[in-house]
Amino acid sequence: MKRSTHFLLFALTILFSSADLQAQTKVILNGQVIDEKQKPVEFAAVSLLRADSAVLKSTITDSLGRYSFEVSESGNFSISISAVGYKKGSGKATISGDQANFDVPAIILAPDSKRLNEVTITSKKPFIERRADKLIVNVEGSAVAVGNTALEVLKKAPGVSLDKDDNISMNGKSSVLVMLDGKPTYMSNADLANMLRSMQSTQIETIELITNPSAKYDAAGNGGIINIKTKRNKNLGFNGNISLGSGYGRTSKYNGSGNLNFRQGKLNLFGSYNYSNNGNKNIFELQRKVVDGSVITNFDQNNSWDARRENNGFKAGVDFFATKKTTFGILINGYNNSVDENSASGTAIFNLPASIDSAIDVTGRNKQHFKNTAFNFNFKTNLDTNGRELSFDADYSKYNGRMNEFRDSYYSNFSDNPPVEYINNLAPAKIEVRSAKLDYTHPLSKTLKLETGWKSSWVTTDNNLQFSTLVGSTWTSDKNRSNHFIYKENINAAYINLNKTFKSTTLQMGLRGEHTNSNGNSVTLASVIERDYIKLFPSVSLSQKLGKDHQLGMSYSRRIDRPSYDNLNPFIFLLDKYTYQQGNPLLNPQYTKSLQLSYTFKGATTATLGYSKTTDVMTQITEQNDETKITYAQERNLDNQTIYSFNIYSPLKIKKWWNVNTNAQVFNMGFTADLLGSRLKADQTVFQANIDNQFTITKTLGAELSSWYMSPLRYGIFQIENSPSVNLGFKKSFNNNKLNMKLNVNDIFNSQRNRGSTNYANMDLSFMNKWESRVVNLSLSYRFGRSEVKPERRRSTGLESESNRMKN
Repeated sequence: MKRSTHFLLFALTILFSSADLQAQTKVILNGQVIDEKQKPVEFAAVSLLRADSAVLKSTITDSLGRYSFEVSESGNFSISISAVGYKKGSGKATISGDQANFDVPAIILAPDSKRLNEVTITSKKPFIERRADKLIVNVEGSAVAVGNTALEVLKKAPGVSLDKDDNISMNGKSSVLVMLDGKPTYMSNADLANMLRSMQSTQIETIELITNPSAKYDAAGNGGIINIKTKRNKNLGFNGNISLGSGYGRTSKYNGSGNLNFRQGKLNLFGSYNYSNNGNKNIFELQRKVVDGSVITNFDQNNSWDARRENNGFKAGVDFFATKKTTFGILINGYNNSVDENSASGTAIFNLPASIDSAIDVTGRNKQHFKNTAFNFNFKTNLDTNGRELSFDADYSKYNGRMNEFRDSYYSNFSDNPPVEYINNLAPAKIEVRSAKLDYTHPLSKTLKLETGWKSSWVTTDNNLQFSTLVGSTWTSDKNRSNHFIYKENINAAYINLNKTFKSTTLQMGLRGEHTNSNGNSVTLASVIERDYIKLFPSVSLSQKLGKDHQLGMSYSRRIDRPSYDNLNPFIFLLDKYTYQQGNPLLNPQYTKSLQLSYTFKGATTATLGYSKTTDVMTQITEQNDETKITYAQERNLDNQTIYSFNIYSPLKIKKWWNVNTNAQVFNMGFTADLLGSRLKADQTVFQANIDNQFTITKTLGAELSSWYMSPLRYGIFQIENSPSVNLGFKKSFNNNKLNMKLNVNDIFNSQRNRGSTNYANMDLSFMNKWESRVVNLSLSYRFGRSEVKPERRRSTGLESESNRMKN
């Protein structure tokens, strides 16, 4: 604890001592630029000149047309104003040594229609930009910005892929944090996908792919960060959009969403709501062979689930621009989700292939409800015109979950079981998260910037699994399978980060320290597991331009993935008498070191070579007891996981009407561990490809044909087979792209499924999971109001890593 305190004090000393370096007495020169109609002129270039016409300082006006300079000398000064579409304007200021502030009279700019007519676009941003710490996809102005949703654009980003459940991975790694305008999305994968489907690509400016995040970000997450940045438009007013969609595979699916944004004067109000009601039918088949001496027992299990999930997600907030330098904001977001599920399971048990000795039939009814509300208060101020900035966030999040499952088991030809067994599994859960963080930016020169800050979070989870069986007409608690688990965690972090820009080189390096203190208390088992550790997480990134067409990049980072709160809870989830899944309170966090080299050609084609090594890697492992014939799954820590990867992304224009985006990856994933009395050493080279064809039929009608393939994969003790898919879609726009209609078919050939097997140690099993993958979807979206209203302020709250460890 002392080491953590010393580290935090050291970082905070840097923060406040650097802030004092410029605490000098200066004159604040304020002014405003307006047009002939008394409306503010935003993004006007303002220059402060000495009497000899030498430029002293420059800046741009804010959303209210205001600007400010700090002047440390007396004398006569002039102000020069220029803005596209206006004639040049000017003003004067005389500053004496005894003044604290000087207000320049408002400068009025007259329209310049002649100059406006002469404005032409001579260049545009490349589709792909390589920065020292990130890869930037410039969506605005590119071909993918027309007629696509945000989810479709994300699928086209280099190295990004989505699986059947819309789980996002980047360069083959999961645990990806998705942020919107620098803020965590606080949503499940399904909710996030629904939100991105409702967002039009025309709302997106850039997508930032941060594979090795800097020390400024939480150290959690080995997959990196995807930050979707929406456009910053110019005008005040009101706008919004609504969307409706429906789909059908084997069950019906519905979704809708809407968002509103109003900006006037010093206030910006915003809100959004999304709803989905999706059915899903799932089949899981499991075959096991258990050898106990000379006795061979076969288990053939078939499971089916018919579930309907209802999701409600919301966000509302306000930004208040108190002064031109200081902004306050309040943000409230969350979700209210429920699942209603019926299941059926049949297990045939036999010694000879043609003879069934006994059988178990199980029917289940499961109702789940998840509710989360998060509150954020944020503050940001610019300390001067040189770029010094201070921001603060305070967050509180409350989660309530409840699962209530009834399972009726019917036994045939069993001597040690009653003919029928009734089980109730009630699992309420509560999670509270509190956090606060402070970030400070201090430019040391025009090419050198210092960032430093602090963050603390406090988490409490309370899971009370109540397992009971029906005896006669009375429900009786099963103390052997019930468990009350309380987990408390406190993380304190501090970081320092330096950014240096040379002529054609950008360097960023930083160090983050995190102190973790946790207490896992199994009240039922009278078992307490405490952890107290300090870890350092360095990061460095480099970007080098080689002419206008070539760019190299390098990045390195060390990161941590802590177990989810559910995986730490030692509760049991039953399939039947012989198969179950259990949490693991002894699960340790995993640590990943990543190194990446990249090359970008003409801002479009990018190739990436990567290496990562994860120690104590968390992986689901099955274990079998030959005598009892029970097999159970549990998350365990293996020794190491290593990944060597090569990824290439290339957008090609085959014809004027035909564009192809190809994202191909080859990687080798290997595991090593002493596991179940044997030495595990497994690796395999895997090929993965995603090819997306876009066809322009008319100006308002387009089509898309995409395909995805991954070769077989060795993951831990399991061999996973390939699962290709082909998707087809059409899109039609009306009313100047304000109304869009889309029709698509996912997995046309119904080929997606998850198949695997293992023959490790004493286990011999195989499985197949088939979900509702072939679905026809129809959606409508409509934009209304002014299209150039500014969205809410971009900011990051303090619940980034904690929210991703909740179940929803």
